[in-house]
Amino acid sequence: MKEKMLATILAMALISAGNTQTIATEQEIASGSSMQTVEATIEDTKELPAMPVLEETQNMKYIIKKLSVPHCKRGPERCEMCLKTAEPHWCLLDIDPPEKETMQRPVIEVEIDGERLFLVYDVIKRFASEEEARQFLTTTDLSPIKWAD
Repeated sequence: MKEKMLATILAMALISAGNTQTIATEQEIASGSSMQTVEATIEDTKELPAMPVLEETQNMKYIIKKLSVPHCKRGPERCEMCLKTAEPHWCLLDIDPPEKETMQRPVIEVEIDGERLFLVYDVIKRFASEEEARQFLTTTDLSPIKWAD
């Protein structure tokens, strides 16, 4: 029974392969011509070009944006503490935080150079008012800070 199934599978494989030769003939094996063909193909093959080094296009590190910062992952719908602090504030956000691939963080949508991006962030500082945030923007010596309305 097993032999019949094996023979059927082999026959179907040969039919689906068509007329292409997939196995070397006895003469090719004896003469080594199939091996010579493989060696010639390997010698004709050129090396692939090196992968270019990709640079990150994001040059922004900080953003000042008005948003409601959640207390926890559950959000104001399910957490009383998040509901109490749900009022939006002006915040200094680090949009390129360390270990951003390994840690779970909230995500915001930001438009940088006309491109819409979804970025993880850490809240660095919360401002009491818009004036305080604008004053911080003018007096700080941090890398370029984007003001996001």
